[in-house]
Amino acid sequence: MRVLLSGASGTVGIPLAAALLAHDADLRLLCVLRSAKARAALEESLAPALLQRVEFIEADLSNDASIDAAIASMAALATHGTPTVGVHLAADVSWDKSCEEMRQLNVQGTQNFARLLLATSTRPHMVYVSTAYTQTHDWDYRNGYEESKAMAERSLREGFGERLPVSTFSCSLVVGDSRTGEIARFNGLYPLIKFLATFNPPFLVGNKDGLLDIVPVDWVVAELHAMVLRCAADGMPRECVASAGSHRVRYETAVRLIEERIALARRRQGLPELAPVPILRDRQWGFLKRALAAWQPRGISRSDFRYFERLLRVYGIYASSDRVRPPLDVREPSPDPLGFLPGVVDHWIACHPRAVRPQAAATSTAQEQAA
Repeated sequence: MRVLLSGASGTVGIPLAAALLAHDADLRLLCVLRSAKARAALEESLAPALLQRVEFIEADLSNDASIDAAIASMAALATHGTPTVGVHLAADVSWDKSCEEMRQLNVQGTQNFARLLLATSTRPHMVYVSTAYTQTHDWDYRNGYEESKAMAERSLREGFGERLPVSTFSCSLVVGDSRTGEIARFNGLYPLIKFLATFNPPFLVGNKDGLLDIVPVDWVVAELHAMVLRCAADGMPRECVASAGSHRVRYETAVRLIEERIALARRRQGLPELAPVPILRDRQWGFLKRALAAWQPRGISRSDFRYFERLLRVYGIYASSDRVRPPLDVREPSPDPLGFLPGVVDHWIACHPRAVRPQAAATSTAQEQAA
């Protein structure tokens, strides 16, 4: 078997690459990466023995000419009998961009990955990785990310469905390993953790009883790995939704758990306790904005307040509209977040010790918040 993998230096890509290589000593792994920096990130994460079976293709999936050049250079790597599973992970995962801003990478990039896969194998099968927070039809898209991922899947099936078997793997909000808390990239839930640790926000926005669908990266990788092996074995298109299902967690429960782990770290540094952050409904936040146009919480700079407003908008949407696809064709249920979230938060704190030190409040900047 051979695997063509995009997004190999990302949150799911790094552990998936390691899992694929460790499972099959004869596997050939081709990683499509945009830059030398992304290649270095993957190389640093893999053992030297595994790296020997990795081939790197430096190409920009959002650029047609770059993919044309990659196709030409890979002519010698084309196979005529070996099944090749293309796993497309690369995407812009920002929650605060418009669909148009994300279209080039998320939609055109998906089409270019399909072109690359078709050019390098006569027995291709594509696994398109999406989000459980969207679907192609009958969905009210909450942001450009959801819309662009659905648009990409539609364009993939319309443009390549007759030539390329396509399977979809959709996962929800990915956080750290369920055992260690470790993760390669701090996206998704992590800006909220950083916000609560670094600021003392006057409130959050959303439905405190809304349900967040949070899954650990090791479980997601195990389910995706299994899907890749099944697709290579029989070539049959599949659909898998790796979401938490009955293990979704209340928004307020998640917030309080994060606060508890931050409070524990602050106590170790001799810092005072912080009061629990109130959670306002959307209509209460809307009233505040209308009634107090110039309102700004004390102790937060103007630039940091803009970040505060953006974060409220992004997380408020998901806390108020908890629609997510239920699990589908997973081998086992996702672990309970109440069991792994403490370790996830603790790992973030261990990687960002300044956030819970006395000088953190005095030195934080808007740029640090957005990182």
